[in-house]
Amino acid sequence: MQSILSKTPIRVAVLSVVAATGLLFAATSAQAQAQSAPKAEAPAPGAELKAPVIAVIDVQKIMQESSASKGITKSFESLRDSYQKEISALEDKLRKNEDELRKQQTVLSPEALANKRRDFEKQVADVQKTVQTRKRALETSLNEAMAVVHKTMVEVVADISRERGANLVLARQQFVLVDTQLDVTDAVMERVNKKLPQVALNVPKP
Repeated sequence: MQSILSKTPIRVAVLSVVAATGLLFAATSAQAQAQSAPKAEAPAPGAELKAPVIAVIDVQKIMQESSASKGITKSFESLRDSYQKEISALEDKLRKNEDELRKQQTVLSPEALANKRRDFEKQVADVQKTVQTRKRALETSLNEAMAVVHKTMVEVVADISRERGANLVLARQQFVLVDTQLDVTDAVMERVNKKLPQVALNVPKP
């Protein structure tokens, strides 16, 4: 009997949660820097423009090193590792089922073998669906949590800018050298940590 499996090899191709989410934090930081800062009110027609009073902030540092961000990172890594273990167990089970199916191809009828093959392919599809569900849940929860941090940072920057009379806030990453008197990163970090010590990573239960 010619082997059905030999014609169409069964390949277990399951996406890795770790690989799929490895660049999320870099993407989040870039997204945070790209978001628009609060716009000042437009001057009335004919009004004299104020001279720029500049403040500089290291957005990436706040988004990575604030207390809330570190807590989010820790929770994310813990959940990611937990999901990866779950997926690895499912992958191992699929490999065992695949090996068993290969052994049975010489003793089963073509119809029985075809039925078992369909069952196995359904198992593979279910695992792939589980991986995608876990991946989307992690991505969504991470983005939502980091958005809370970014929103708080923007609010704090606005407060400090008003206090200092600054009307132009620039990202530290845009410059090679910055006068330390213009850099408000430490002040922002202190207030963000006080205002938002932690943010829960809310991932829906599977």
